[in-house]
Amino acid sequence: MALQNKKRILRVLMCPDKFKGGLSSLEVSSAIREGLEKVLGRKASFQMVEMADGGDGSADLFGKILGAEKIECRVCGPLGNEIPAYYMLCRTGGEHPVAFVECAKACGLAIVPPEKRNPLVTTTFGVGQLLRDALDKGARTIYIGVGGTSSNDLGCGMLQGLGFGLGLPLGVRACGGNLRQIGKVEDPSDADIFEKLTNARFIIINDVDNPLCGPGGAAQMYSPQKGADRKTALRLDKDAKDFLTRCGKTSFSKTEAQEASMFPGAGTAGGMGFGFMHFLGAESIGGFRFFGDALQNISAKIAEADIIVTGEGSLDSQSLQGKVVGGLCTRLLSCPGVESKRLWMFCGRSLIKAEELFPQGGGPMAKIFQLADIEPNMKIRMKREYEILAKLAFGAAAELEAFL
Repeated sequence: MALQNKKRILRVLMCPDKFKGGLSSLEVSSAIREGLEKVLGRKASFQMVEMADGGDGSADLFGKILGAEKIECRVCGPLGNEIPAYYMLCRTGGEHPVAFVECAKACGLAIVPPEKRNPLVTTTFGVGQLLRDALDKGARTIYIGVGGTSSNDLGCGMLQGLGFGLGLPLGVRACGGNLRQIGKVEDPSDADIFEKLTNARFIIINDVDNPLCGPGGAAQMYSPQKGADRKTALRLDKDAKDFLTRCGKTSFSKTEAQEASMFPGAGTAGGMGFGFMHFLGAESIGGFRFFGDALQNISAKIAEADIIVTGEGSLDSQSLQGKVVGGLCTRLLSCPGVESKRLWMFCGRSLIKAEELFPQGGGPMAKIFQLADIEPNMKIRMKREYEILAKLAFGAAAELEAFL
């Protein structure tokens, strides 16, 4: 096995997701590397691959990888007040620039105070304003990171910000609470923006496959995280179902609304996935495929590594379905010599066991390290994530000393 060759430098690939509400992907890598280096020293080389999933931090990572320009704007925030926001514009590589819009910059849950979180009142209007600015600056391909939003308006606010007609009174922003007042969505009356939309390609970056409605849909599954009680969640779900019967199609729609509501990812971002896919004909790509495969050639990096380090704040069955952890597991299975590799997963807590990662066999030697084993209290643990991660990594590396 590769680790038994004492003259070789151990190659470690660091590729974790962010710890939601805590450390970023890069900070997680730094903490783990700090712990590993105390044991391994110069016996190991480290490659750190920063990751994102379409939520917070995605635009910045896009800009870092491609050298894109940050375009700052003033937009309507989730509560209707004007806020600063930005998107990324990459001007190299084609006739038209390519943009990356992170929805959380305009309607993110993190920018709404906890006591004001309510998906009945939050709007995605500012996302439409960012998109419109990108179109005005010449972008004809726009990637949209849809994670981390505070809203549940099915993207109606976003459409309104782009100039679509919703039949609401002048000055009223679309939000979850007035979905029942919206009739048929109409194409923008502005000929300039209509032409730009006609020639644009939208691709949403998405790591969930929920439909729009039902127990696993936008409202019932995710609105409680955004401040909704059970009654509100059920109302939002009913209003979404009713909206499907009257929203119709626009010039950019490729399917009927009922069919689009069942597309994987239609329920992401409070139904904004549906809004993009149905009304704008948007395509969808998983966060790992975009940031890992398309932008950073992660499979080649996995093939060269002896140890692959990943993780996220909470490890569960959903982690294996399109997120960073699941993406790495899938790529590992197709990697030559995978049985000689090690996969280390670091997390705040895990609801799955290491043997569940590769139930059909054929995977690497896998191990899960939980911060909860050192600090069970989550509030305390989140304040000490960096320190505990480094400590866990130190213990993990100690078991390798016999091979080095």
